[in-house]
Amino acid sequence: MTFIRKPADPTALPLAGALFLLSAVLATPASAQDSPKLKRWAVTVNATEVFVDENAPNITLAGAPLPGSNVRIGNATTPTLDVGYFFTPNIAANVFLGVPAPAEIDGTGSIGPLGTLAKVHYGPVILSAQYHFNSQGKLHPYVGVGVGRVLFFNKHDGALSDFNIRDSWAPTGQLGVRYELNKSWMLNADVRYVPFSTHASGSLGGAPALTRLDIDPILTSVGVTLRF
Repeated sequence: MTFIRKPADPTALPLAGALFLLSAVLATPASAQDSPKLKRWAVTVNATEVFVDENAPNITLAGAPLPGSNVRIGNATTPTLDVGYFFTPNIAANVFLGVPAPAEIDGTGSIGPLGTLAKVHYGPVILSAQYHFNSQGKLHPYVGVGVGRVLFFNKHDGALSDFNIRDSWAPTGQLGVRYELNKSWMLNADVRYVPFSTHASGSLGGAPALTRLDIDPILTSVGVTLRF
């Protein structure tokens, strides 16, 4: 089976927002960026729950559509890490990654009797531009936009043989908040939206099976942040 991108270009708005924030960084006076009191690095260790909303609208077998067929992928929990660098007290760049989460791709509808079609581990690597509000208080809300690469590992056959699934690019949006415990440590909670599509393929009884899989995962994280 295969996961693929939707026809509309969903990257335009997040990338435009990222460019806007980065342009704001470049426009910031050097005196603000060079403040010796600014803790530039923020390293956060999270527990992340991945909630998926999947749809395989056009599964085919030997080139013929399979009416009433679809797939299901369960939610997963995995540890994640994000590293941020503050150009100013409000503007930061952030890299997010984690331990690849396991997923079973199960057939539903007319292909439900096949059970588990394949197994795979997956996870995004995300680069974001962030804007942090209220940098002088204990509560630090923030927003982020960016782009990610969804990677797939440890692909295993189930009912399908020769299973393969492609890595995919995706836009990302983020809402979060941090609470300052002291000058170095903070609590973190955030939500990321990473809609993406990809293609998957395999073989069923010697016949080629193909599909486009649209996925709209929501990543909710809670963790601890160290600023230095």
